[in-house]
Amino acid sequence: MGADCRKNYGAERIFALGLVFFAVPTVSTAADYGYSLGYSATHSNNMALADTNRSPDWLNSAQARFAFQENELPTVTGRLYSQLERDEYANHTFDNQTLFLLNSAATWMIRPQFSWTGEDYYGQIPINPQATNTPNNIQNVNVFTTGPNWLLRMDPLNSLELGARYDNFHSDTGNNNSNRVSAFAGWLYQYSPITVFSLNYNAQHSAYAQNAGNSGYDRQDLFLRMNARRPYAALIMDLGNTWLKQSGPGSVTGVYARLLASRQLTETSTASLSAGSTITDTAEQILASEGVGTVAAGSIASTDTYRLTDVDANYLNSEGYVTDSIDLFYDRLKYYTAPLDQYATGTYVNLGYEFSRAFSGSVFGSYRRTLFYTGSIVNRDNTEGSQLTYRVRPNLFLGLLGQETRRRSTAVGSSYSETRVVMSITYYSNYSLITAGNVAPPLVQRDSVERELLFSR
Repeated sequence: MGADCRKNYGAERIFALGLVFFAVPTVSTAADYGYSLGYSATHSNNMALADTNRSPDWLNSAQARFAFQENELPTVTGRLYSQLERDEYANHTFDNQTLFLLNSAATWMIRPQFSWTGEDYYGQIPINPQATNTPNNIQNVNVFTTGPNWLLRMDPLNSLELGARYDNFHSDTGNNNSNRVSAFAGWLYQYSPITVFSLNYNAQHSAYAQNAGNSGYDRQDLFLRMNARRPYAALIMDLGNTWLKQSGPGSVTGVYARLLASRQLTETSTASLSAGSTITDTAEQILASEGVGTVAAGSIASTDTYRLTDVDANYLNSEGYVTDSIDLFYDRLKYYTAPLDQYATGTYVNLGYEFSRAFSGSVFGSYRRTLFYTGSIVNRDNTEGSQLTYRVRPNLFLGLLGQETRRRSTAVGSSYSETRVVMSITYYSNYSLITAGNVAPPLVQRDSVERELLFSR
């Protein structure tokens, strides 16, 4: 990627930001917002992650983040998380770069049963998932969506949901850009005070830009959903079928299945499980997970659709400034045209300890095994490290991190090892909001109608 990541998608982002900040002038006291300013110095003994000819270097980074959340207004809800980062390399291993990240969404309740939604997500994903994760292997992507929602209550137990969306996917690789229009309908039945059943139908048309092999597709989804919620637990199950007619590769039909479960174990800890098998693509994954950085690791900015089969089990305990987390995952991506079929398994563990009210630390480790079917390439990635944090003042933090990363690969020249040390100083005006990333957990995403029905009584 070039010296600066400055692709601009002005119209879409201006609309999304304007919708989010619609409420700010009217109730500044009801909104929750915060910012952070930070600097970090990183030393790596192998900044380019090379198998041979290591390139030690210092990376100086300045970072600014802003988060906003509005949930108190009767007519507008919104959230925004943005991050601007400037990276400069002392020994010029890579070009200096400016990176931007944006996660934003807002809903405007125009009438009690009619609303308008806008979302915009901007960030970076790999160009080649088989290559190492360096600045030369990332590109900017932006996903924007907007459209109306209409909820008709037929009687106390039955409701009809209607909606439409316009989506735009934009990447540095211009031939992967696309525009989509879709409409959806759902019949919802409130089976009990905690459970809603629904029959859902989605129809979508997608048109790709500058791609002779596949100019787009028409998609239909038909599925049943059960949405059950208790004060400390939630369960969503989808089961149905997808019909996909592509202009180039032909037609695809397959099962549509999703499971999302979460339970609060204590006041500070939760456990969650997600699993599914769906036909999807990168743009849809970004919208579903509400963030560019949370899509499946093998996803690329490609026009190709793929079947994603995934399982993720997570435990999270957060007390004060200390977090314990354990994550186990399995992802399998089967592309319908691109030779990128792959599956990955792995785990991530972080264990924290609070030595005093001002001093805390953690140890962490991860393992990921990825098999790329084309070429039978196997990558095994390990990371181990520790981190210390000292709170100089209530809003001022000093950090020290050390980690060792290793890749063992069957591809010639792709193995590497790296030792990295990071020293940082950060000021937070609202620590809890900024560090949370202001991104809702997956369990409460994209099912607002069922949640409104369950909690309106």
